[in-house]
Amino acid sequence: MVKHLIDLEKCRGCGKCVELCGLELWVLVETDDGKKKAQVTEEAADICHCCLSCQDACPEDAILIKDE
Repeated sequence: MVKHLIDLEKCRGCGKCVELCGLELWVLVETDDGKKKAQVTEEAADICHCCLSCQDACPEDAILIKDE
């Protein structure tokens, strides 16, 4: 199982993770204050290949992927 840890304080909603994930496991959601933040889909833990594209692409280092 893969864990996707997102630091929402660091995430600025640029969408790089969404663009680069070939499995379409990331989406941008609008927060209460109108900003966009990255969010991983529910099935991501089970089907993620742990390629680290999203983690490597994040300019804010807001994503950490752990293969457990």
